[in-house]
Amino acid sequence: MLDIRATAYISPVAEMDFASVPLTVRIANVADETGLVTGRFRVYNTTTGTLIHTSETVPISLSASELADISALTDFDPPAPLDDTYFVVFDGHATNALVPNGIGIFLGAFHFDVKPTGMGPAPAAHGGTHELGGSDEIDCTGLPGAGGGGGSGLSETPQVLTDQAAIDWDLALGGAASVTLAGDRTLNEADTMVDGMHASLRVIQDGTGTRLLTWHATYRFPGGVAPALTATANAEDILLFSCDGTNMDCVGMVSALA
Repeated sequence: MLDIRATAYISPVAEMDFASVPLTVRIANVADETGLVTGRFRVYNTTTGTLIHTSETVPISLSASELADISALTDFDPPAPLDDTYFVVFDGHATNALVPNGIGIFLGAFHFDVKPTGMGPAPAAHGGTHELGGSDEIDCTGLPGAGGGGGSGLSETPQVLTDQAAIDWDLALGGAASVTLAGDRTLNEADTMVDGMHASLRVIQDGTGTRLLTWHATYRFPGGVAPALTATANAEDILLFSCDGTNMDCVGMVSALA
């Protein structure tokens, strides 16, 4: 059995000095098989939701019942000179000879502040609960793959995708999503795909209807043919996907929920 889980962020902590921020998460092997763990950190600006930094991790071999820390190859360098807030998410992958397709590991999102050096541990502009040092327990409730061990599950709070000519969907921010189409659109390749994850997309027509959605090639459909969306104004279709880490395979659709 392969069962490796991310348990806590060691760095960043709740409040960081303005400097390069190391990214490290603690992982635990709670099973009886050694596994090779790889992963990726992503850092977002809390206010805008913009992806600021991405880094792969240093691969690590984790023996049975072993606890270890896995770190990013590249530290996060906050944009100067702002005093700002960010959050980090970690997604990983564990494999061995018996489980070649591996399992997904997911941990996030942990919010932290970056402050100018020398301001002290709790400047007035910051919240009163911030602290320095140590690791922080992470509440992963509702996140895709929460707790590791397979990377399945849907976010409890669906994210609303931005309607634009080419629509982005980052699964790290929610495995359940919705988008309202105000024109003919294209859905880009999903970010943060994890093998074994399940996801759903609610596609809503605006008050005009007849909007078309073109799918990136990584969205695969039975027979290679994407289903037609309900054209009625304000109609809703829900598509269900199973992810293999590279593709989003449509495993079902509920149509015409107007």
